[in-house]
Amino acid sequence: MDNSQTMPLLGGLLLGLALGAGAVFAWLSRRMKLEHQRLLHVEQARLQMSQQVTQARKQVEQLQRECHELRLAVRPAPRAAPAAAPLVPDAAEAARRYAEARLQPAPPKERPDGFRETVVLPRSSE
Repeated sequence: MDNSQTMPLLGGLLLGLALGAGAVFAWLSRRMKLEHQRLLHVEQARLQMSQQVTQARKQVEQLQRECHELRLAVRPAPRAAPAAAPLVPDAAEAARRYAEARLQPAPPKERPDGFRETVVLPRSSE
């Protein structure tokens, strides 16, 4: 092989390598561009989801507050505390009150004026 054949062969080899490298570069740059677009799309979707989660949490908190307010509004009125049991007086005090009640005269019965008191007579056995 002489110099006249090696130079075009070497030039063709270098040109083929340059064209191959250019084709690989174009293919890889297209793939990188697609991957970058996917990454941007995923990042935008993540940000949108983050905003939606934040909005959902705010709505849940608001609903919980409203439910709590409604529970307070619907809650039945508090019942009055049961009356305290009357204190049991000692036996001497109970006896004294009983004796006083028996010694006091009975209050007069109210009768309508103009009518005399009716007496039921026993039946005579015949």
